[in-house]
Amino acid sequence: MARINAVSFHEHRSIEEICRLVRDAGFDSLELSRLPFFAKLVTPGTRRAFLGWAHDLGLSLCGFDAWVDFDPYTTAGAGLRAFQEAIAFAADLQLKQIITHDGMAPLWQGRPPFQCLEVLVPFFRQVADLAAASEMKVLLEPHPDTLSMDDAFAVDLVDRIERENLGLVYDCCHYGIGQPDTYLEAVKRLGHRIMHVHFSDGDRRTYALHLPLGEGELDLEAIVETLGAVGFRGTLTNDLYNYPLLERGARHNAPRIRQVETRLGLQG
Repeated sequence: MARINAVSFHEHRSIEEICRLVRDAGFDSLELSRLPFFAKLVTPGTRRAFLGWAHDLGLSLCGFDAWVDFDPYTTAGAGLRAFQEAIAFAADLQLKQIITHDGMAPLWQGRPPFQCLEVLVPFFRQVADLAAASEMKVLLEPHPDTLSMDDAFAVDLVDRIERENLGLVYDCCHYGIGQPDTYLEAVKRLGHRIMHVHFSDGDRRTYALHLPLGEGELDLEAIVETLGAVGFRGTLTNDLYNYPLLERGARHNAPRIRQVETRLGLQG
């Protein structure tokens, strides 16, 4: 199986066009994104119709890159309601995990990390419990401008939340920028907490530029070896977000993603 993140293709494309494009490029599984899927599939009925249509196309669905808008510091209740909506969306589509982050820089700047932990831990415990009721995982994706890009903070956050259905996303591009010289060591430090991987190349400089495999500066072979060494057995998705030649990149990446999954012994 080869899976790709739909967020890469969201600009100026319909749901049907995105699905056909990635299927024609050689991918057979799709990680859904907020735009355009959450924005367009607004009722249980439209979600059921899409689920059946995707199945007929030969495209399985796995996970929801939810990108929930939340502020746990000042409006936690509204944030929890937003996560409830994301979880309901994912449940209607029979998805088993949602992806979010722990708060971009404008939310936490001016607050010391220990103070942020005191807010984030109980907040994400509640999110994880909401997801567990639908047999779903919550995956926190560190970015260069989130507190969780610091490995010690990420470990402390996940361990203190203490929920088996909550873990981390290792995005090769983000770690290449946030930790340009230590992105391999990050895999070792995070270890079993990594439940999902966004696999791409990157130039270790340009924010969120997810490059086709082999066209950047990351040691992808070493990343795969290190993931194997820590016993990674989660899920893996290709990401091409911000790459300008999406069809070219997708066709280039599909067979290579299958090779990575085979090497890691992943089942899809």
